Amino acid sequence: MMDRTKLKGYAALIMVFTLGILLGGAGTRAMLQRRYERFARDPAMFERRRLGALSHRLNLDDAQRDRVRDVLGKYGKQRRALSREIMTRCGGPLREQKSRMDGELRSLLRPDQQARYDQLIKDSDAHGPADPPPDPSP
Repeated sequence: MMDRTKLKGYAALIMVFTLGILLGGAGTRAMLQRRYERFARDPAMFERRRLGALSHRLNLDDAQRDRVRDVLGKYGKQRRALSREIMTRCGGPLREQKSRMDGELRSLLRPDQQARYDQLIKDSDAHGPADPPPDPSP
């Protein structure tokens, strides 16, 4: 039979390990959330990231990089408009399904939980990709 000291030591080790996992996961989620928000706010970020990837993988020289940047810029606004149109036109069934699922989940909760769930939905909708990002260019 183990003595209490060993059990406390194992419990502390497990607790530290678990806290490390939780904190690491929370930190990673926060970092990814900030990246997504930056990406959604800056419509040209996609083109810059794509230019960086192409430049790196294809070993573009400076002149090629400038020409590729021009082409990406030329088509970027149109691509963003088409993406918004697709999400607006085709996103309806997804939003309806999410609404039905949220209603069903909400019906399983106590009133105090429902209020918190409603806030979670509101926060998620404010940050999620369910709706198309606004057009930054008027």
